[in-house]
Amino acid sequence: MSVESTPPLARRSAFDRSLDRIGTDIVDGRLPAGSVHTVDDLMRLAGHSRSVVREATRVLAGLGLLASRAHVGHTVRPEEDWDWLQPTVLRWALVGQRRAATMIAIRELRVATEPESARLAAHRRTAEQTAELLAASDALQASAGAQDASAFLEADLRLHRLIRRAAGNPVLDRVGGAIDEALRDRADRLPTGAIDARDARLHHDLVRAIIARDGDRAADLLREIITRTA
Repeated sequence: MSVESTPPLARRSAFDRSLDRIGTDIVDGRLPAGSVHTVDDLMRLAGHSRSVVREATRVLAGLGLLASRAHVGHTVRPEEDWDWLQPTVLRWALVGQRRAATMIAIRELRVATEPESARLAAHRRTAEQTAELLAASDALQASAGAQDASAFLEADLRLHRLIRRAAGNPVLDRVGGAIDEALRDRADRLPTGAIDARDARLHHDLVRAIIARDGDRAADLLREIITRTA
């Protein structure tokens, strides 16, 4: 499974660039809550065509960042209306002035949900999921030994996703995009040679606890992983 990531700037479309420019300006407060903007205003900001900017505003409205009304314009909505579980919103927050507060919020979310997912996975995982967890754990350890950050990220994301799916709770799984974005952000910032073998070993022990149907130990191990890496 390949890791989803933002394409390099040279390969990104005018729509992607417009969406990111307007979205980051809203999240960082350069377009403050309550301010009203016409399509022409946003065209000047984004530097792209009317059709591209209109499509971007539709997406931003769906994310809760804008409220659009005919003959009024596009009003920036307050942050409590934003869909914070959407990876796009989190990515904008993580690259801007909100980064520190957003990382704390994601860590609190992980502590509140991931250990329970691990506990449930220990009791609900299937034979097929067990094999997938073992394969992801082996890949994570191998990439840690090779100090291959890209492969480590892919294995780490896959392992955490598998645990959420094995938990069999779609509500817990709903927060997965937020957790994936935090894991991806951390891995992207790892300096060369900085993958900790202890982290890989903890993930290995976590999978073994899930296989042994030891839910309490699985929860404790995942809580330790979060404490060490978040």
